[in-house]
Amino acid sequence: MMRSFRWTMSLDRHHAWLGVGTALAITVFADWATGPSVSLTIGYLFVDCLAAWTLRERAGIAMVLTSVAIGTVINGFGYIPAVDHAGVSTTIAIWNTVTRAASAIMIVLVVATLRHSIDSERWRASTDYLTRSLNGGAFRSQIERVARAGRRRGASLLLLYMDLDGFKAVNDRHGHAAGDEVLRRFADEARARMRADDLFARLGGDEFCALLAIERDTVPEQVAESLHARLSEALRATGHAVTCSMGAVVVDAAAAGDTERLLQLADEAMLEVKRNGKDAIRIAFERHSDLRRAA
Repeated sequence: MMRSFRWTMSLDRHHAWLGVGTALAITVFADWATGPSVSLTIGYLFVDCLAAWTLRERAGIAMVLTSVAIGTVINGFGYIPAVDHAGVSTTIAIWNTVTRAASAIMIVLVVATLRHSIDSERWRASTDYLTRSLNGGAFRSQIERVARAGRRRGASLLLLYMDLDGFKAVNDRHGHAAGDEVLRRFADEARARMRADDLFARLGGDEFCALLAIERDTVPEQVAESLHARLSEALRATGHAVTCSMGAVVVDAAAAGDTERLLQLADEAMLEVKRNGKDAIRIAFERHSDLRRAA
C-alpha cells in the first residue's frame, strides 16, 4: 500500500495544495448532494490526512478546521447521522463538533509525525553524515532522474569525478577534525555552485562525484573548468596543501545509458590527472572516447 502513495512524497507545495483542494471540492459536493442523512466524515478525514501527509501538520490542522466548518454549514451544527437532529441540545451539539475536530486533529498529527519519521529515515539512508551530500547509493539511484530531465530539454550531461590530493597528509599531521573540516568546506562550495536539480555526492573518503545537466547554449568544458577553479579556491582557503584532481565525462542526455560505464570513464580521466601531476582536469567525450587536457 505504501508504494501506491509513494508519488505523493515527491509533490511540491503547489501540486500538493492542488490535490488537497480537488479532494476537498469532491468531498464537499458529495456531502451536499447526499444530504445530512449520509455521513461524509471519512471523505473529510481523507482530505485532512492528505494535507497533513503532503504539507505537514499545520496544513492538516487548518484543513480539519475548514472541514468541520464546511460540514457544519451543510449538515447543521453538531449533527451526527442517525441521531434526531431536533432533539440535540446546544451542549451536545458543541460536544459533537469539538469531538470530531479533536479526533481529526489527533489523526492528522499522527500522519504528519509518520511523514516526518519517513523523511528523516530516507534522508539518513541517502545522505553522507559528514558533508550532508548524497552518498554513493543515492547518487546512482538519482542519475536516471537527471538524465530524463536533460533529455526533455535536449541538454547534455556533465559527470564529474573528484579526488582530493594531499588529503591524507592533513589527517596525519593535523588530525581527523581538520580533515573533516576540509571535506565539509569542499562539499559546501560544490553544492553552492550547483542548481537544485544537479547531483553531488561523497562516494567515500576524499572522493566525490557530481552530475550536471548542461543546456544547449552552455559549453560543458567551461562549466567543469569554472567549478574546478572555484573548488580549488575553497581548498586553498582551508590553509592546507590540498588540491583537486577532476575527471569529467560529457555525454548527450539522450545517449546516457550505462551509468557504471560513465562513472568508470570519469574515474579513469581523474586517474590520468593523478598520474600526470594532479591538481587539474581531464575531460572524456563519451561519443568518441578520447581524453584531452582541459586545464
